[in-house]
Amino acid sequence: MSDKERMSDEEILAKLADIEHAAEVDAVTVEGVSGTEFQVLTTEEAVWFENSLTKYTEQYSFDNIADLQDLDRLLSMELLSYRWANWLIRDADYDGNTYDEKAVRDSKDKVEKSILALKAHLGIGRKNRVESEQQSVGDYLQNLLQRSKEFGVHRDTQNAEILNWYMELRSKVGLWERSDDEERAHNKVHLDQIFEWIRTEMIPAVDKLDDHFRENQKYWVKSL
Repeated sequence: MSDKERMSDEEILAKLADIEHAAEVDAVTVEGVSGTEFQVLTTEEAVWFENSLTKYTEQYSFDNIADLQDLDRLLSMELLSYRWANWLIRDADYDGNTYDEKAVRDSKDKVEKSILALKAHLGIGRKNRVESEQQSVGDYLQNLLQRSKEFGVHRDTQNAEILNWYMELRSKVGLWERSDDEERAHNKVHLDQIFEWIRTEMIPAVDKLDDHFRENQKYWVKSL
């Protein structure tokens, strides 16, 4: 694709903010996946941007900052296409004003060519999806087996940690049973102290393990 056919970063940012129209509507700031902030024209555009960002991050894994920045660029261009499609359908911009239809159509065509090129670069275009769908059963099963092993190791680690907490709880209860009030006070194993330990230490620690497990399980599933 030639430079004339590709939309530059400067063009994207200028058209995304669209200063001329932003002055007439309630502009909204959104945050991209890389942390970069963008100004869009309406709440509806902000919702569309955030929903699209969620869709991409749930379906694909991006490992480095360059890919995250490219994803932000892709979302920005897709938002422009979304905006201009709305204008063309309405025969007016968001303020109900007329616009240069030819200029909008030309810009929309140009940004959509850039979208296709960037999707191919990121490996999320239609060609890449077709190739992914043609992955052999053997490759898929091998990947599944590897993820299953990781799953098992993680579960074993989790179970071992939980067992340690249980044994400590059991030890406290046993000490309470074998002690008089003075010994219980010295060893901090009165029932209210055991309950407080469960509430403030044991439960948060086990919940943290479970949260960590669910988060990692999400990444395993996404990578299959």
